[in-house]
Amino acid sequence: MTGKINSLVPDFTVTRAPTIRDLIDANGNLIGPFMHDGSLKTLEEVIEHYNVIPIVEGNNNLDPKLRPNGMPQKLNLTDIEKQALVAFLKTLSGKDVYTDKKWSDPF
Repeated sequence: MTGKINSLVPDFTVTRAPTIRDLIDANGNLIGPFMHDGSLKTLEEVIEHYNVIPIVEGNNNLDPKLRPNGMPQKLNLTDIEKQALVAFLKTLSGKDVYTDKKWSDPF
């Protein structure tokens, strides 16, 4: 094999995750909905969705890492941890990280 990728063969194992920056706008309004189909309206719904990954019969595309030993992944986040995660995600908004000189050099 020469290392050349056949562009006619789809590779369903390669995905590009969206950014988690700027989930809220400058007025504090959530920029959603979320998920590939827009089915989840809030960050709390997204976190709850990933808190317990359900095994859906017929879904053969779920990554084995999300179903260790055939069982659904459970993050077991407490309500306080979920609230803290939402609060953290909301801090990842704004333009300062792009424009403020203090963020330009990590060293």
